[in-house]
Amino acid sequence: MSASPYAIRGAIEGFYGTFYTPREREDLVRWLGSQGFNLYVYGPKNDRHHRRIWREPYPAQFMAEFALVVAAGQAAGVDVAYALSPSEGLVYSGEEDFRHLTRKLRAFYDVGVRAFSIFFDDITPQFRDARDRERYSGYGEAHADLCNRTLAWLQELDSGCSLSMCPTEYHGVPPFARYLQELGANLLPGIDVFYTGPGICSATITAADAAAFGAVVGRAPLIWDNYPVNDLAMQPELHIGPIRGRDSVLYEAVRGVAANLMLQPEASKIALQTFAAYFHDPHGYEPEQAWAAALEAAGGEERAAALRLLAENSLRSYLGTAEAERFAALVAGAVADLAAGARVAESAAVGELEAYLQALDEACYYLRHYLRNLALRREIQPWSERLAQWQELGVVALGLLRAREARQRDEALLRRWRDVEADLTRGCKRIADEALAPLLGYVRVQVPEVAA
Repeated sequence: MSASPYAIRGAIEGFYGTFYTPREREDLVRWLGSQGFNLYVYGPKNDRHHRRIWREPYPAQFMAEFALVVAAGQAAGVDVAYALSPSEGLVYSGEEDFRHLTRKLRAFYDVGVRAFSIFFDDITPQFRDARDRERYSGYGEAHADLCNRTLAWLQELDSGCSLSMCPTEYHGVPPFARYLQELGANLLPGIDVFYTGPGICSATITAADAAAFGAVVGRAPLIWDNYPVNDLAMQPELHIGPIRGRDSVLYEAVRGVAANLMLQPEASKIALQTFAAYFHDPHGYEPEQAWAAALEAAGGEERAAALRLLAENSLRSYLGTAEAERFAALVAGAVADLAAGARVAESAAVGELEAYLQALDEACYYLRHYLRNLALRREIQPWSERLAQWQELGVVALGLLRAREARQRDEALLRRWRDVEADLTRGCKRIADEALAPLLGYVRVQVPEVAA
């Protein structure tokens, strides 16, 4: 296998929400090594010891478990990095807070960590202490100073240690703000700087984007790719489509790429495997081909087709991939045929839609009950259940249209319509949520009793 042009190929546990268990983290680190990744950054926003109570030491049990993750990384060829977000009341120029910071990092050094990061993302850019206002011209200088002192401390401890940082302004296009100019002018050249692209979540990231950011911070950036992450407002979505929109020559302008993970570690592997294919050959990367291989690896050959049906209906993300494209096209064809006067039983387009609905039913059933990847089965279940509800509503809708053609009123189908529709209203996950809309609208006009 030829070497990747990306020196750093990473994943970040950097989301808001319930972070992974130690066993999930160990498993993921081993799997990342098998896929050619070489970096795992630990920095989940809701870990209070990482952010809110950053000065306090972790419990002994956490550190013992993290040592196992580090050991797993060493065996797999993956550097496990610890990130600290010292955002609460930090005095940048204060020696006491610097001691808190180095004491925290030393604990992770003692369990084998040699790669560290400081996160200044998502914080309020204002000094809380008069000493900082007197010492620094701006936030960029303060962040650079703290990082420089930290790197010096780490290098004195062990020359093999490295440091990266996430700035407060970590995305955008020129002209960049004064903060980044200050940061770039003062930050030591050995410290990597994260950049998420033109946006916080970027549909495309080009070499030109990265080069422009790199020019202002004085170094090639390390891309923090906010795909497949699904935290905050994206929690209803399951991002299991392939990575797209990444320049084939992005590696020419960056130190590497690290993908921010979903709240679901096992499901994250699907998108991550497509990242691995992109890292290996960015010029020849084919998203669909990489995705097919990732789905088969995750679901097994036996359930790959079923998993593909679920996944093609769960492509909503900021990447802009059309969600449920095939489902929506079949619905549109059937509605057009019916609106033109075709009968349900005689329409070829309705027949194609019914066949697809039947396939969805089978796929959701087997994914919920027979998928051998138990971790994946558990993680995707809320979405497979919701897709099954949409499938059932589609079947009921066609049944009601058949009853109307026969001049009959099917009370059982009417009740089922209302029950499933109510269940869908209560659900909080999104999958194929708009695909059936034309058919449901057509039924509401043709069978007004559904609203009664």
